[in-house]
Amino acid sequence: MILAIGTELGETDYDVVFDGGFAIGGELIRIDIDAEQLSRNFIATLAIQADARLAMTQLLDQLPGRVLVPDSAGVRRSRAAQLALADQFVGWAHYRQLFDTLLAALPEARFVGDSTQTVYSGNHLVDTAAPRRWFNSATGYGTLGYGLPAAIGARLADPASPVICLIGDGGLQFTLAELASSVEAGVGIIVLLWNNHGYGEIKRYMQRRDITPLGVDLHTPDFLSIARGFGCLAERARNHAQLYELLRGAPADRPLLIELMEAPPFHPESHPNENYNKAHQN
Repeated sequence: MILAIGTELGETDYDVVFDGGFAIGGELIRIDIDAEQLSRNFIATLAIQADARLAMTQLLDQLPGRVLVPDSAGVRRSRAAQLALADQFVGWAHYRQLFDTLLAALPEARFVGDSTQTVYSGNHLVDTAAPRRWFNSATGYGTLGYGLPAAIGARLADPASPVICLIGDGGLQFTLAELASSVEAGVGIIVLLWNNHGYGEIKRYMQRRDITPLGVDLHTPDFLSIARGFGCLAERARNHAQLYELLRGAPADRPLLIELMEAPPFHPESHPNENYNKAHQN
């Protein structure tokens, strides 16, 4: 039996893990606030229209209280699944290292993401220590350009928390002028720009299926010059140590755009800050 709460059960929710092999082999209980969503993609054995928080609270109230047993069957099964995923994502070591650096530099950061490779990988690799610290548009319709204005909104809503916008070069060109809005409002966000000179994920999808790439190789402007022209700080990170320093020195009153070229030569380096070194011990 599978209990699915608040998930579309859409392809973008699971296919990075299952690569076309996703299947539900037993009974399915779905809980969703949207009545129409309860019948999309996978038909539920039991469909419950409800707010997720309210439904889970009431379900837990009906269950007997339990003490967590560190070596219970459920814990072992969960641990085995996590280890299997870690092995499966072995090719994502550079993304793990990237997020280790981000969290070492700004452990309280809030991540706001667009549809881009750093978000696709982070959806599976990042486990934040508090709620409302990771959200993005990389599901459903995969809206491009959402990340930058959403990050500005997140920073305005909670000025005390650092905000990192994860966005690609294709997505940023949809809402690039919002950098000016951020400067005018004095909003200090960090724009982490993943630059692969086009729609890299879509291009790879086409190539894997022997489709001639079309409309995916974009003319990529000089983002650093554009960002500086808007009044932002802008730098290209050469390695993780420099990225760490840029993050730590991000201003509070205007945006900092940090450009990362796809598959950059990022390697751990000796660093005087112990948080950085702990994040890169392996």
